[in-house]
Amino acid sequence: MVSGLQLVQVCFECFGFVARWLSTAGWQMVLTLVLLMFILVVGHDFYVQRRQARRMEAKGVAPEAREEAPAFSMNVVGGFKTPAHFAYHPGHAWAMKESRQVVRIGLDDFAARVVGQIDQIDLPARGRWLRQGEHGWTIGRGSHRFEMLSPIEGEVVEVNPEVLRNPSLAHEDPYGVGWLVAVQAPAVDSNMKNLLHGRLAQRWMEESVGALHTRLSPGSEAVLQDGGHAIGDVLSLVPEFQWEKFVQEMLLG
Repeated sequence: MVSGLQLVQVCFECFGFVARWLSTAGWQMVLTLVLLMFILVVGHDFYVQRRQARRMEAKGVAPEAREEAPAFSMNVVGGFKTPAHFAYHPGHAWAMKESRQVVRIGLDDFAARVVGQIDQIDLPARGRWLRQGEHGWTIGRGSHRFEMLSPIEGEVVEVNPEVLRNPSLAHEDPYGVGWLVAVQAPAVDSNMKNLLHGRLAQRWMEESVGALHTRLSPGSEAVLQDGGHAIGDVLSLVPEFQWEKFVQEMLLG
């Protein structure tokens, strides 16, 4: 794009040539040309600035403002995080529609905190077909393995390599960098209708938290809470020989 300064230089060079050619026309003609060149330069600068402004408007807010804004609205139910715009399967897996038929999925904060120290994840390979409500993946802690159910039916089109290298991400940030796989779901609309959304999801999470307290022991609510958030390792409160049964009951595995 030609800058305003370059345009001014070109205009004055043209003006000098035209002024010499029209020297007999008098100073009125010269003044008219100067005014025309000035209007042209100002108009060019206005056009450039307006174009930049429109680009910023199309992007919405400024980049620095976007960085400060939260990625999504976060609810906290009984100390467990539940993003408001996600959909949830009763087996404590979430689903988020990314495009017309592609859905990203993972385990929710409840599952992450129940299992606690996740040190192994076995994810389905690309090309594998998942069925809604059936086995989706396996998470591990030490020598223990816990199966989880897929919230969506479809073909796996992407697997998170970061969570395979570092399974603890699924515990530390289950809704962000700890996502698991992306699925191409031909029946995505009907699949999403089978999941829990909004207030229904919040009531379901409240029931899950109540069942957790009941399963552990009366008065366990005070033990589970840590500064307003659920503790990150519920299994540490359960005898190890009961882990598989406990997780199966909590996650419908």
